[in-house]
Amino acid sequence: MRTLSWAAIIAVLAQVVATVAGAATVPRDRAEIVFRDARAYTVRIRTQITTPFMEDERGAFEGAGFLVDAERRWVITNAHVVGQSPSTVQAAFDDGVFHPAKKIYVDSFTDVAVIEVEIPGRQRPVAPINCAATLQVGQGVGAFGHPLGMPFTGTRGIVSGTTDQFLNDLIQIDATVDHGNSGGPVISLQSGEIVGIATAGAGGSKADRLNFATPMNDVCRILELMRKGMSPVPPQMEFSLLVNEDERHTLQVGHTFNASRWPFEPGDRIMAIGSENREVKTVSNLVTAFRGRKGIVPVRVMRGEKVTVVNVQPEWRVPVLARRGVILDGALIAPMVFEDGAQEVDPLRLVVQSVEPGSAAASLDVEPMDIIHSVDGKRFDSLDALIGYLDGREPAAPVKLVFRRISPSFNRWTEFHVRELPGEETSTVGPETQAMSVGH
Repeated sequence: MRTLSWAAIIAVLAQVVATVAGAATVPRDRAEIVFRDARAYTVRIRTQITTPFMEDERGAFEGAGFLVDAERRWVITNAHVVGQSPSTVQAAFDDGVFHPAKKIYVDSFTDVAVIEVEIPGRQRPVAPINCAATLQVGQGVGAFGHPLGMPFTGTRGIVSGTTDQFLNDLIQIDATVDHGNSGGPVISLQSGEIVGIATAGAGGSKADRLNFATPMNDVCRILELMRKGMSPVPPQMEFSLLVNEDERHTLQVGHTFNASRWPFEPGDRIMAIGSENREVKTVSNLVTAFRGRKGIVPVRVMRGEKVTVVNVQPEWRVPVLARRGVILDGALIAPMVFEDGAQEVDPLRLVVQSVEPGSAAASLDVEPMDIIHSVDGKRFDSLDALIGYLDGREPAAPVKLVFRRISPSFNRWTEFHVRELPGEETSTVGPETQAMSVGH
């Protein structure tokens, strides 16, 4: 056996120590690089909403977003971060200076919005998006945003699964998503590409809860259509899909509410959309496949044991940014379209969306979801008709409001209520609305 000298032993030990030290400095993944890069394309977003529609709350909110188009200055975020209601939005990069931002598009199906921001100073990198990511349970991901007001903070975890229990597809992750994270990027720690948008947390425990991210597939289709100058607005889905015992939406039709536009039969299983037979497996796939299509769209379904083609002709939802309403003594009244509304004998056309605290409407117990039946004994089928009436009536004259409300009785769905409002404060909200007459 060969005997080593002390000098040789010391040299070998030094080499081992150097090797171990070098190995210790090699990161287990690219998390450090990923989060460093994310800081450059992520923004902080502040939003203020004073007159909320049904989907929002009154108040000030903070979230995140990420730059997806430097030329157009487009930032992707969550719809709930900037609001589906008229709102004031500001955005800041990591220089900390907030500038006014403009809402360009807000989606009514997927929790996604596009805003236009200022990009002062140095050129900013665009976030690397993976539009066709196939995620595996256990895959390492990072969420980057501003949780609980801690700006430009990264958290890491894994993909826990996927779900469509909340209608649209969501990625389940265990990386922390707190207030301020919403709208920020969820990034693959392997590739550095964005695979989702941090959207929501579930449960009250901070220690062990699932969090959710919006996948990029539908987001990429929205961006693609917008860049072509086409509307990405989703269709009105005037039919129902069966929900199974796991609360997941199947693609099997339960009922159609508009047979002229959606001539499905109960039991039809939707398989593919369009002349190219684009396969669909979830409701999100279905909505994405319909975006941007015009006229008659062929839908391949399994009817019994036979594959057949059903020609549908969707109507499109009212764009979120086109929504309007009228405020009557603190009650915001606006149209509300339910896709199964044709089943109603008295369709829900105008509904109280929100009530300002301390207003005359609040003092008279007017509540959100009160369904307007008549105003001063007159029925109105449209918002414009109601605005025209209120604008033409005598200033500050009392308004007799009759509305329907869910009944506490087991014997009927609704009850009719009457309130007399002072009629002293009337104004409109939304785009291209004209100021009402002096005194209204």
